[in-house]
This record gives sequence, structure tokens and C-alpha cells, in this order.
Amino acid sequence: MLCRKLVLSLSFIGLLLIFSELIFRVSLVCFGYPFLRPAQYLEKKYYPFMQSIEEARMERGADTRNILILGGSVVNTHWSRLEMRLDTLFQRAYPEIRKFNFYNVAMPGHNSLDNLIKYKLLRHQKFDLVIYYEAINENRANNITADRFRGDYGHIKWYDEISLLVSHPEMNITIMPYAIHLLYRSVRDKVSNRLYISNDQVDPNYARFGKDIKTASTYYNNIKDIASLASQKHDPLLLVKYASYFPDGVKLTGGSDDKKYFTPCYVTSPVTTWGEPEHVRRGILTHNEMLMKVQHAHKTYFFDMAQALPRDSTMFCDVCHLSEAGAQYFAKELSNYVISQGIFR
Repeated sequence: MLCRKLVLSLSFIGLLLIFSELIFRVSLVCFGYPFLRPAQYLEKKYYPFMQSIEEARMERGADTRNILILGGSVVNTHWSRLEMRLDTLFQRAYPEIRKFNFYNVAMPGHNSLDNLIKYKLLRHQKFDLVIYYEAINENRANNITADRFRGDYGHIKWYDEISLLVSHPEMNITIMPYAIHLLYRSVRDKVSNRLYISNDQVDPNYARFGKDIKTASTYYNNIKDIASLASQKHDPLLLVKYASYFPDGVKLTGGSDDKKYFTPCYVTSPVTTWGEPEHVRRGILTHNEMLMKVQHAHKTYFFDMAQALPRDSTMFCDVCHLSEAGAQYFAKELSNYVISQGIFR
């Protein structure tokens, strides 16, 4: 009798868990989560371009090279066409290599945390070179009081949601821990009336807090983790020091008058996209210092684009985005470094 009760109890609990799992999965499907593989919601909502690269069958061989580009808008395909420029330059230098396959996952607004996550999503893919170029987007996270700043950037809704997804690797097996955690955090935020800062624009009421570059250690840790993963995968990693242009003797405001100090371009970003001008400049310098620390510690390849790219208005559309002349110069200097180091030999 006791054994029968135990079996019935366990069967009931099992059926209850299965039913709950189904209810949670169906409920989350209504919000866009895949039913069978809910963990892919990370790619579906936040990094929709990644899944095709994750599943790609990359060409291998002595006459093929696969190159990954990590970063923000400056090296994004639509902003600088970096991979097309590099392809032309590499083909000239390496006639024996039949094909260079570029995988450019640099996206506008993405910072070191986004790029670390994207690289982790590609942990099963092997690259002949990984290029990292980004040090400005991090600055948005600084525009908040020190007591509300979080090292995982959880004070920005985008990253708070991503961190929750990343913290539940079991999602494809069971969705319940994640669903319960999500429900708890939603209720908590409602009750506490929690406020998040934007990942797209800076609230002028908080811009003054950007003076304190609170992102330094997080940036360092994220780049360090990228370097560590590259070492594990035996992917050659090239860290590129970030170039910017803040005209001497000029006080930028973020207004339309700033455009006269740069080359006219189809798309530009006012410096206030990231914070107050002086804070943004200091942030880039600080992040570049962290980049160099990682390079020294992990002995990665390193190219000083901040030194190589002329600090001239003809090179820049704004404080960081490149004009046509700047994009050509950038690609040429970068390719010359890669070639000189014999990375593809």
C-alpha cells in the first residue's frame, strides 16, 4: 500500500511538472520565445543575425581564411564596408589564398558585453582572425549615479533582460526556472518602480554623472574574457585601439553646429549620443587603456589605430565614425598590420 501511494504521488508530481512546463512554454511562445528551443530567444530578439553564422558550415583549407569582426557601428558593414575593403587588400597581398570569408557581427550601439556574448555564441566556430574594434558605446552606461550603476549593465533594460537569459543555460531542457525568475523580476520592478536608463540615448538629467568612468573594470573584464576564449579556441585575436577626433580648441555641444568641424557624411551621430563631450573623450581614453592592459596580459595582436589614423576632420564624420577617406585609410592601415604580422601564413 505504501509503495503504491509513493508511486501515485511521484506520478502526480511528474505529471504536474510536465503540465507546468507546457503551460510556461506555451505562455512564452505568445511573447516570441521558440517552443522547442526557448534559449534561442537570445538570438531571436537581441542578436537576430547570429543564428545563421552559428549554424554555418565554414569552408576550411589552405586556400581559405575565415575572419570575424567584432565591434560597433564604426566597423559595421553598412557604415564602413570594412570587410569589402579588407577583402580587396588581402587578395592583392595573398594571391595564393582563394577566398577570404568575412563574418561581420559589429552592430551599431553594441559594446564590449554584446561582443563578448556574440563571440560566445560562436564558440564552436573556428576563425583564422578575430578583429575587435569598439570603445565608445560603453560610455552610455556611465550616465547614472554610482549607487545605481551595475557592473553587468543591468541598470539598462536591454542588458538586464539579456543577463537573465544568459543566467539560465538550462532553458532548452526546462523553462520553469527562467519563467519563475522572469515573473519574480517583473513583479519586483513593478513594486519598486525601478527605473532603467536608455541604451539608445542619454537623459540630459543624468549626463553629468558620466564624468565618473564607471565602466572601466567591466570593459576590461569583457575584453579579457574575449581574449581568454580566443586563446582556448586558438583564434588569433587582433585588438585595435580606438580612434576618435575631438577638434582642438572646440567645445562640441551635440548640436547641428558641430557638423562644420567634420566631413559631411550621409549619417552622423552627435557626441551627446554617448554623453557630455568631455566625458565621452575620457571614456574612450580609459577604455583604450583597458584594451592595452588586456593585450599585455594575453599577448594578443594589437594595432594602435588611434595613432595611425590622422586626427584630421577629413577622416571623420563625427567624433568616431569615418568618412570615405577615413574608412579607406583605416582599412589600408589595418590590412598592412595584418600582412606585416604574417597572421595568414
